Amino acid sequence: MAAALARCQLRKLSKRNADGTAQTRRLNDRLAQLPGLCEQQNRPEVDRVFYLQNRFLLDEAKAGMSRSACVKALKAEGVAASPAGAQFQCNHPAYHEAQWWHHLPVIADRYPGAEEVDRRGISLPYFTKDVPELVDQYVRAFEKVWAHRKELG
Repeated sequence: MAAALARCQLRKLSKRNADGTAQTRRLNDRLAQLPGLCEQQNRPEVDRVFYLQNRFLLDEAKAGMSRSACVKALKAEGVAASPAGAQFQCNHPAYHEAQWWHHLPVIADRYPGAEEVDRRGISLPYFTKDVPELVDQYVRAFEKVWAHRKELG
């Protein structure tokens, strides 16, 4: 039964991914025009697929406000925004507790760029359905926050 359900869902996966990516592009293409806000970049040959979150990086100097002030103002405007850092499964305590392992795994102690993502990341929801009015609402909210960013600090 589970395999039959999965098979039905997999038939829709390409369209679902394409619809979600198109929806995200409508939002991100507009938001990425704001000073100091950029989205994750991929290599040209990679087709980006989103899952759960739509992430941006904020350059506080170029934006003219801190990440915490930005997120607070966006929330006040009805945007489901939150600070978003790098999430690494290998940081889970279970990977560092010997009782769970015959041989404790060797885990790198540095991840290039992770500290920057932790400091600058902002997360928005990933909209999977076509909701142009919500995209417009989010864009207006971002534009309002950016228009008053010098007051926010």
